[in-house]
Amino acid sequence: MDSYLNHLLDADQLAVLEEVERATRPSRADLLTARKERSRAVQAGEELALPEETRRIREDESWRVAPPPADLTYRLVELATPATAESAKSAMSSGTDVWVADLEDMLVPTQARLLGAHRVIHEVACTRTGDAEPGVPTLMVRPRGLHLHESHHLVDGEPVSAPVADVVPFLALSGQRLVDNGTGPYLYLPKVETWQEAQWWDDLIGRAEEALGLPSGCTRVSVLVETVHAAYQLEEIVHALKERLTGLTAGRWDYVFSYLRTYGQRSDHILPDTESFTMNTRFLRTYTDVILRTCQRRGVQAVGGPIALAPSGPFDESVAMTHARIHRDKAREAKQGFDGAWALHPALVPIVRLPFQGRDDALGSRALERRREHTGAAPPVRVNGEALRDVSSLPGTATLTGMRTALRSSLTYLTGWLAGEGTLTMAGHIEDFGTVELSRMQLWQWMIHGERFAEGPTMSPLLLDRVMEDEVALLRRRGAREDLLEHAVTLLREAVVSEEPPAFLSLRAYDVLLTLETKKTQDPKTTDHPAS
Repeated sequence: MDSYLNHLLDADQLAVLEEVERATRPSRADLLTARKERSRAVQAGEELALPEETRRIREDESWRVAPPPADLTYRLVELATPATAESAKSAMSSGTDVWVADLEDMLVPTQARLLGAHRVIHEVACTRTGDAEPGVPTLMVRPRGLHLHESHHLVDGEPVSAPVADVVPFLALSGQRLVDNGTGPYLYLPKVETWQEAQWWDDLIGRAEEALGLPSGCTRVSVLVETVHAAYQLEEIVHALKERLTGLTAGRWDYVFSYLRTYGQRSDHILPDTESFTMNTRFLRTYTDVILRTCQRRGVQAVGGPIALAPSGPFDESVAMTHARIHRDKAREAKQGFDGAWALHPALVPIVRLPFQGRDDALGSRALERRREHTGAAPPVRVNGEALRDVSSLPGTATLTGMRTALRSSLTYLTGWLAGEGTLTMAGHIEDFGTVELSRMQLWQWMIHGERFAEGPTMSPLLLDRVMEDEVALLRRRGAREDLLEHAVTLLREAVVSEEPPAFLSLRAYDVLLTLETKKTQDPKTTDHPAS
């Protein structure tokens, strides 16, 4: 299969990509092995704790991150959407401060879509300047995570890592243009678990900058805090990236997925329906407090997480209720101390902006400088492991309705994803691959512990199959492609009934996607249109 990267990069740029891949491949393998070892240790009863070897970093009050660039000092709203032409057009006219062009959870990684994504990102990059012009969003790119690979391109017979496949083309095609225009290449790093992983990202970026002839340190990053492990190493992660870091963002529902992935085996960590608890519950409030206190202590911008609600047509009572829920959620984050938040739909940008814009200390260059001047006075960050783990007081319970909802959303999304749809709006919610990861882990947890639902039945393979039959029949009536639906059922069922679930279902889904893509290229009657 001819790689899309061969059509995107010239020979010198491809050589850089291969050079960076070879240099970072061994350490990436070590980090992925370390992830598995930590997972086994926690499942065996070991508790996460602050690393003793990095105590000096936490206790040193003198250090802080580098000042942010001018066009990243005011980020009340960050609109995160797939890196597609349609999404780019909507983002540019949305009024957002930042457009996060997503290559990870919101984009289906086929050849055509990845090629189209990089071309769209380059087109947008060519129009950006560092003047922070009102109404013109700053470009940020979210590459795929450390755990993912790009099988369309091989280096020494092995797939290149997805971070290398995403970061190097972005820097090669757009890095110098962005620098020349007075801005720079900005990245959002996903799924970081430890300070060693943060160092790996810094090494990858530094090597790419040097090999491409870019100014050292021109690439600035923000980090999505979306793993349980990161909450125990946040100051160390910030320190590892302190010359590049501009912000920390609460990737809250991915964090809940990480919680299930970390503690799912334990019977005292069973979560109720996710719809039944809010960000004010203890374990989530503690997590966001750690992010906020770390930002205040080290001079970092704190960005709140997205709420997945979607506007639904003409303004009516239901839309008003959606806007009210979003406003309450963002008002809570603004009151807590966050500087801004994510939005997932262009129409929600003004709703998300309002609570932050109304604050007297709304973040701008002067406010940020005041924060940096007073950073040393911020108290040490207290990481309460017991509170981070405590789900005993969560309201609600596991329900048969919640199980059915999780199955329906997962099967619907997986079927659409295999057809090329990276985001879907279902029941008034904007869903991406994170929806499936969270839902299937919750189903697995209920399965492994034989959870009894509020309505009476107990979770079991037999009950799963019965409910799944109903949902499959519903999707068939709605016109789902039979072959894609069969793949979706197999992927989901195997993940739920497995004694040890896959760390990321996206890896298995990617293998299916590659098979479908190969068949498509062999059939001249079919084509792949870049879309979300």
